[in-house]
Amino acid sequence: MSIDELMALCPNLERVALVVSWFGTDLRAGECRIVPGVETAVRNGESKAWSVSGIARGSAHVVSGNSGVPAYGGTPDDAAVLAAIADLKARGLEVYLYPFLMMDIPSDNALPDPSASGVQPAYPWRGRITCFPATGRPDSVDRTAVAHGQVDAFIGTARAADFLLSGQQVAYGGSGDGYRRFILHYAQLARAAGGVDGFLLGSELRGLTAVRDEADRFPFVDALVALAADVKALLPTARLTYGADWSEYFGYHPQDGSGDVYFNLDPLWASSAIDAVGIDNYMPLADWRDEDLSEANPDGFRSAEDGAAIAAAISAGEGFDWYYATDADRIARIRTTITDSLADKPWTFRYKDIGGWWNNLH
Repeated sequence: MSIDELMALCPNLERVALVVSWFGTDLRAGECRIVPGVETAVRNGESKAWSVSGIARGSAHVVSGNSGVPAYGGTPDDAAVLAAIADLKARGLEVYLYPFLMMDIPSDNALPDPSASGVQPAYPWRGRITCFPATGRPDSVDRTAVAHGQVDAFIGTARAADFLLSGQQVAYGGSGDGYRRFILHYAQLARAAGGVDGFLLGSELRGLTAVRDEADRFPFVDALVALAADVKALLPTARLTYGADWSEYFGYHPQDGSGDVYFNLDPLWASSAIDAVGIDNYMPLADWRDEDLSEANPDGFRSAEDGAAIAAAISAGEGFDWYYATDADRIARIRTTITDSLADKPWTFRYKDIGGWWNNLH
């Protein structure tokens, strides 16, 4: 019914991203389990027993409650995902399978926050998963072999050969969980469905892609490169990418006074298994404020709906020409010009300058 409504609203629809969620249990990479989840451990009268990656309902992670109800809807049953893919294909739509990680960390948790003092925030963004203690914290393990080990624990050891594909059933014969099991399960499920048009390796894991090891390498990026090759081998005709956060895709600038610039995701974007640079794009376009109706707008907007001004801001304005150095500067509209005094490459620091990033060597 939902796809019927979508196609009625969007008659020129060509492709759909089918999102399927598993759950992370901890912001500390080395302690985080990645598992499918259900809203309740027991459900009577199901038309078909729930099963994901060979895990039955009674053995699955039960998502935490919030105000007396489940904080999230559960992971869709594997058979339901296959049925959805078949339905979308039958409608003539391209299917992009999008494994999505949600963090099931309730408000009453006692887990230490890797990035701050105190406990972990409730139901946080997956981009906050990182090493413990995190970069910038006292006794941080960033740039050590310990950080590499924590990333390895997050990734897990699942191999494509650990999955048994029988008709439209996918079972897992390996040990443990981890990110590789999560992603490879859905690659195998897409294979069982006869393939898909596109596949995402996940998204917005910026707290992991910035972690460095003792050799100053980025072990999670290396793991994504290996994972991309494994998925491509299973789905050779699918278009592959990773949905990088808009603040992550173009590089990493450690705030340690070093002035270092790392193009940490370049090995992934350059991988022969990757078909596109993926950006989850939430870059600010306008600094419009209600008082600009009666006062001069510094960006020349005639209204909040000034389409021409918004279009011009795609390659201008905040994140391109200038930035706000502090929250107080933002309130006062005190803007600092983006410059590069070391190498005269200001595009390095312009997250909105996709053209500059794409057209310059790095």
